Order: sequence, then structure tokens, then C-alpha cells
Amino acid sequence: LFFCNVIFGLLSYSLLKTLRKITMQRFIQIISESTETHIENFNRIENLIHEELQQSGSTRLVINLQKMRWERAIFVIGLFSLFEAVIQNELKIEKGSAFKELKIKLARDKNEELLVRFEDFYHAINVLKHGKGHSYTKLLEKQDSLPFEITPADSSFRNEGDVSEIETLIYVDDKFLKSCLAVICQCYEELFRIK
Repeated sequence: LFFCNVIFGLLSYSLLKTLRKITMQRFIQIISESTETHIENFNRIENLIHEELQQSGSTRLVINLQKMRWERAIFVIGLFSLFEAVIQNELKIEKGSAFKELKIKLARDKNEELLVRFEDFYHAINVLKHGKGHSYTKLLEKQDSLPFEITPADSSFRNEGDVSEIETLIYVDDKFLKSCLAVICQCYEELFRIK
């Protein structure tokens, strides 16, 4: 009977571990597909607006281009927040920060490159949410080595002549979305070792 309980326990543990791995892989698949679909939709709508702008310089069209920029920013903030919530749930963190646990693990595993990339996007998302502050200052210190563009400290806009530009300090384009997704997936895989 004891032997049967041990075997059953091992099988249950193995099954739970497999189910957890499937669930985690689904998370990565879902956010990857969702990001790709959103990028396709953003670009399709922007292309239609640009075609219309060839015929008319309507304010409505310019506002719609700006709206697409805002939607990218809103999407990536939500994606990053969802990532934090999933980590918090998976690690069963009731107090404290899921991202703090992630950074501790990356540092402990000497995964410095991924830690730096994560922190870059962590600060970028904070800047999108809160504007100028500690995170923006951190990004300014390494502005030339970032994998994305930020608005210079002495300006409200990154590209003065771009009518579709919005007043965010981080330029959220397709490259930003894809790079942020890649960091999320790599961190998730590293955290839960599901490669």
C-alpha cells in the first residue's frame, strides 16, 4: 500500500508538472498570437488611413492615426501587466512584487543580458503609465543603448514633423511590441524552465 501511494504521488506530481507546462506554453502561445494579430490590425487600419490621407488632409484622419499610436501603447501596457499577474499567480505571491522575484531569479542564474532587457522594458512601461520620473531618468542614462526610442528630456515630441505622433515619452511601434513580447516570453521561459 505504501509503495502504491508513493507511485500514485509521483504520477500525480508528474501529471501536475506536465499540466503546468502545457498551461505555461499556452500563455506564451496566446500572448504571441494576440500580439501578432494586434500588430496586423494596427498596420491594416493605418494603411487605410494613409490611403485616405492622400485624398484629404482631414483632422479626423490625423486623429485616427494618433489613436492607433495610443492603442499600441495601451496594448503593451496591458500585455506587461498581464505578464506580471500571471507570474504573481504562478508563484503564489500574495505580498511583494512578482517582478522583484523575477529579477532575483535572473540575477541568481547570472542571466545578466535578459535582466537588463527586462529592466529596460519594465522602465519603459512605467514611463508609458506614469510619465517622467525615476524610470524615465534611468532610460535617459542609457538612451543610446536602448532597443527602442525615447523622447529627449528637453522635448515633448520625438519627431516634431510627424502629425501622428502622440505625447508619450516612449515610441511604441511594431518593433517595440515584438521586442517587449520576446522579453516577456524569454523571462517566462527562464522563470519556469519550459524551454
